[in-house]
Amino acid sequence: MPSDNLAMTARQWLMETIGGIASLLFVVVLVNMSIDVYGIFRDTEGRHLPVYGDERVAKYLLSEKYVPKNFDAILIGSSVSANWNTHGIDGFRVYNESLEGGNIVEEKAIADQALASLQIKIAILIVDPYLTASHDFNTVRLTPRENLEALGSLNLLDAYKSEARIKLHLERGEFDEFGTDDFGDIPNKLNPHLQKLMAPGSDFYIDEFAMSNYKALVDELHAAKIQIVFVVPPVSQLIFASKANAFVSYSREILVNKSDRDLIIDFRSDEFAGFRRDQNNFKDGVHLTNQAAREVITEINARIDQWIRNGQLPNQR
Repeated sequence: MPSDNLAMTARQWLMETIGGIASLLFVVVLVNMSIDVYGIFRDTEGRHLPVYGDERVAKYLLSEKYVPKNFDAILIGSSVSANWNTHGIDGFRVYNESLEGGNIVEEKAIADQALASLQIKIAILIVDPYLTASHDFNTVRLTPRENLEALGSLNLLDAYKSEARIKLHLERGEFDEFGTDDFGDIPNKLNPHLQKLMAPGSDFYIDEFAMSNYKALVDELHAAKIQIVFVVPPVSQLIFASKANAFVSYSREILVNKSDRDLIIDFRSDEFAGFRRDQNNFKDGVHLTNQAAREVITEINARIDQWIRNGQLPNQR
């Protein structure tokens, strides 16, 4: 009998332990759903949700409900356009989906989240060789499993830590509720990846899988009747002059499946040569300073306004 009592006590302890853990997990899930840092569990209309933690995970999850509920356009690009403050575009509310070091495979995974809602009316798509130079996910593979991790995960914990440090003024918040990344104006050298990509005298390397994703995204946007604003971003005149033919060849290839209704804004055209010659517009020859980024957004805004006035954008608000 003592052995039976011992077995009963062990089973009881095990059940109570399992029950305690389950209750704790349930409470954790409820708390995370209540905080809802990614805007996937509660109504997001009118909320202002910046990016915390891993920007890829955050923008992927924010694009599921927060972006389509509060925005009607998206900017798709790499770090080249990450600090372009889309709040300066007044014809639409534009969310900046750009990622530091991002490629088009990552960007398409994020953009598809927002496009599934049918609320997005235009897409501003950056024409930049970095987007198609690789197809690897840089931190995590972005899949629907991220929704489960929003209930409790190390990525979520990192997001909470980031939010707490920013609100306690222990670190500077880089992102606003439009997804814009303010990475500062301190001049620096091109990172090794960009140095290799921008090396003079050769065409741009194009990853076939990445390019197929870029063209698939363009076809997807056209099929959904979402008009595209292709933006060829500026680079310093020194970099442009060293690879002028490569830049022209790349743009020609990547724009092969554009439609006549799409808008192209080419900051590498002669019209913007003066802008490119001003080294004060660039942190490293490729990334813009915040002031220069505002000038680019002002130009994009003016072109979109003209587009609307000309009746070329029937999907406007």
